[in-house]
Amino acid sequence: MGERVVRAVKYFVEHNPQTLPLGKNSIEGNDIYYEVSEVETVRANEKLFEAHKNFIDLQMTLSGEEWYGYNCVDKLEEKIPYNPDKDAGFYSGDGEYFQIPKGQFALFMPEDAHNPCVYFEKTGTC
Repeated sequence: MGERVVRAVKYFVEHNPQTLPLGKNSIEGNDIYYEVSEVETVRANEKLFEAHKNFIDLQMTLSGEEWYGYNCVDKLEEKIPYNPDKDAGFYSGDGEYFQIPKGQFALFMPEDAHNPCVYFEKTGTC
């Protein structure tokens, strides 16, 4: 893992993620930051996969039940071209879905498309 990833993980070990404020917050300027959001989950087929080129995405479930989809970017169909200002492109296709137990996380590298905030049985807030 890169040095910045280690510093980000260390931050979450030292600060209880349950107590962090909603919104975008800086750990080290624009190089390392986090965004806490509270969203309603949606069916996997109702949203697109996302991928980033410049940032590694650390995803963590703080409450509720959330599924995450994963696939390699090159195995999906681009639907919304990469926007460098938002460091995101959006893709459709199939993926593998898994859950992350509360308090644990998954890292998505630039070649990893991911589809967070989805449900399969019943919707909820995560």
